[in-house]
Amino acid sequence: MKNDKMGFIGLGRMGLGMSERIIKNKLQVVGYNRSTERIDLLKKKKGIPAYSVEELVNKLPNKKIIWLMLPAGGPTDDTIKKLIKFLNKGDIIIDGANDFYKNAEKHSKMCNKKGIHFFDCGVSGGVWGLKNGYTLMVGGPKSQFKYIEHFCKALAPKKGYGYFGPAGSGHFVKSVHNIVEYTYLQGLAEGVELLNKKSPKIDIKKATEVWAPASVINSWLLDLTNKALNRKDFKNIGTSIGSVTIKELQDTKNSVKGYAPAFDVAVKIIKTKGKQENNFKLGKRTIAAVRNEFGGHAVVKK
Repeated sequence: MKNDKMGFIGLGRMGLGMSERIIKNKLQVVGYNRSTERIDLLKKKKGIPAYSVEELVNKLPNKKIIWLMLPAGGPTDDTIKKLIKFLNKGDIIIDGANDFYKNAEKHSKMCNKKGIHFFDCGVSGGVWGLKNGYTLMVGGPKSQFKYIEHFCKALAPKKGYGYFGPAGSGHFVKSVHNIVEYTYLQGLAEGVELLNKKSPKIDIKKATEVWAPASVINSWLLDLTNKALNRKDFKNIGTSIGSVTIKELQDTKNSVKGYAPAFDVAVKIIKTKGKQENNFKLGKRTIAAVRNEFGGHAVVKK
């Protein structure tokens, strides 16, 4: 029997949007967040508020399903350890953090000792996910996937979710997705820089607009690049590119001994500072602005 009520811990930019999309698809969400204002926001969107982890667990039916949308590392580790104390054998934890896949394997072993099922789920969609749906890349016990699949269907667009294997598989697929993302962003940024070198000047915004409808490099990221270039404050955006995923991505690439030279260059460019970045300031500004467009990642004004 399907459980139509899910617990959701972490109601930030992604978490609140995901909760709202689940509710819009006629399922229920019991939500908890450290800041009560986010819980109150969920309540306004017809979610069920919980003001502690214990309260959240108590408001769920048997065969409890709890989705975590927290920063990787300490916040996720601590919450899983806390949850295990309240959950029973057969309950399910889903971790949607942007985490290194080997950490998912550790979390799975920790949960399995208590008879709790653990899924790792890479999530992509950013601040547009509520409208467009979230891409979900799932790893965990195959026999239990049927208990969470209807939630995946509610969150994702058609054909936008998939089960990929045991614990760790979901985060691994998401990591590779992020490697592609950074590499493609680097390519777009290099294009903007090259267009800017021409004399007489090329209209960069027009070039990215013309590329969009039918060229072989057409993509959502190209659309967002054009949107970012047209921002009134674009020239005031600094070259700092905030990211919590670079180390995790490098760990993934190194652990599988993968060959991804384009990604290595992208990381090197992102890390450049001072005089070293003088030749690529426009490119880094473009990357920062596009990341703000799709993910709401903060930009630093120069």
